[in-house]
Formats: sequence, structure tokens, C-alpha cells
Amino acid sequence: MGARPTQFRKSGGFLNGVDATINDYQFTDEFNGEPFKPGKDPKTKKEKFHSLYCVLTATADGADDAVTTTLFVGSADDWDVSEDGHTLTPAEGRPENQQLGGGLPFTKFIDSMCKSGFDELKLPEDETNFQAIIGERVRFVQKKDEEGTKKLGKRKGKDGREYDRTDLMVDQVYDRPEEVKGAKKVAKAGSKVNGKAAEPEEDEVDIAELSGQAIREILKKQGKPILKSKLSTLSLMTPLLKAHPNREDVRKWVSRDDNLDQLASDDVIAYDRDTQTVSAAA
Repeated sequence: MGARPTQFRKSGGFLNGVDATINDYQFTDEFNGEPFKPGKDPKTKKEKFHSLYCVLTATADGADDAVTTTLFVGSADDWDVSEDGHTLTPAEGRPENQQLGGGLPFTKFIDSMCKSGFDELKLPEDETNFQAIIGERVRFVQKKDEEGTKKLGKRKGKDGREYDRTDLMVDQVYDRPEEVKGAKKVAKAGSKVNGKAAEPEEDEVDIAELSGQAIREILKKQGKPILKSKLSTLSLMTPLLKAHPNREDVRKWVSRDDNLDQLASDDVIAYDRDTQTVSAAA
């Protein structure tokens, strides 16, 4: 069991050419907000397949609102989903080392991301969890699903026209995760270099503290609570970070629920996971 593409089992117009930041993802058996309803398919007269999906949320560069897209993951009967929707574990009776199947829309998406610059080693080897992709800025493209189009035929659009079936892919990953830029170690008091007192250097950057300051500045300017999905874009425009060497580190840091929970527990901000809303601390 793991999240790395090399571990996947091998098998045989929207968000196209768009630069965007991945805000979040959730594994679910709901489709377009509709819960799965067991029963027989009226067309085939067979039991409905219990599908598992990944609902991916992203904000395009310059956009005010996030958009979501749904990617097929496999059978929901094979997996248990964690409370936060981020982790899959094998369902009861399934092998402990169960892997996601390769060649599915979701696994093809993750595979393309790793082939385009995202470090696969940042994904856990012993857990099916993809939180490392949250906060990444990528270029989304739609690539024709040759096999799907040949097998199932073209899909019909709402306008009545027919279109090739496509897969959501990533063809470029921007600002790869790396060591904090511009951070310097502070010299210990009384330390010496070649027998001489060391010159104190710039303090090491505390990304959590800097992020808290940036969010408070954003909230003050907005004058109202904001959605977490907007923090990434707003952090790039807030005065505190406009020329700051750690601007990208903050942009990624504020995209994670656990980081915002940390700031909330320290009374720097208030954060409601259920509504994904960030507001000023009481």
C-alpha cells in the first residue's frame, strides 16, 4: 500500500492549458454532491458499481474562486476513507498491501504530475495519502483518452456536440518544493570563528510565524472571513510578502488544513475546517 506512482498496479475543455494551485482533494463515493445509492442499474439490470472518486479543488492564476473536478479512482468497496478524506486504507477483507490501479483517471493524473517535476519521494511509501500535492502550482492540460474514446465512443456535451474523451493531466510543476530560500542561521551568542567573535546573521525564517502575519494582514484588508481556497492567491498580493524571498513557501504552507489548525490553536487566527473558512481570532 502506498501513494507513489511506481507502486500503482499496471493496466492496460475543462482546466485545459491553465496554470493553477491545487487547494485540496477529497476521496468520496459521491458524484457531483449526490451520495451513492445501492440498487440495480435500470439499463443493465445489474447491481450498480460502487465508484470511488477524488474531488480535486484548484484555483487558476488570477481567479477569485476555486473550481472542482472529479476523477475516478476505482471501487469504493475496496477502500476505507479517512475522516478528513485524504487517506485510503484497504477495506476489511482486502489485502493489507493493496495498491491503486494504474491507468485510472486519478492515478494517471498523479503519474503525470510526477513525470512533470513533482518529486515522487514526497509521497508516502506505506500510506495511500496525497497531501503533499496540496499547495503545488501546476499547469493543467486535457489529453485525449485514446483507449476510452475507442472503447466507449465520444462523449456528448451539453451542447449536443460530440467530443473526444480526455484525461486531466499535469505537464508542468512550478516552484518545486525545496529547502526554505533566503533563510540564514543566526550565530549563537558568544560563538567564535577563527578565534574572533562571530558576526550575527539574519534570523532563520519561521514560515509558520510569517504565514500567520500574512493571513492577519489579508484578513484586515478584506475586513471579513475568507475561504481557505483564496489564501494562496491573496498571499501573493499582500504587501508583507510581495518582495519576500519566502513568498512561495508561505503560499504552499497556508494551503494545508493542519497548518491552519496550528495557527488557530495558537490564537493567531480562527479556522473552521467544516466551512473551510479563515477569520480573525476572537
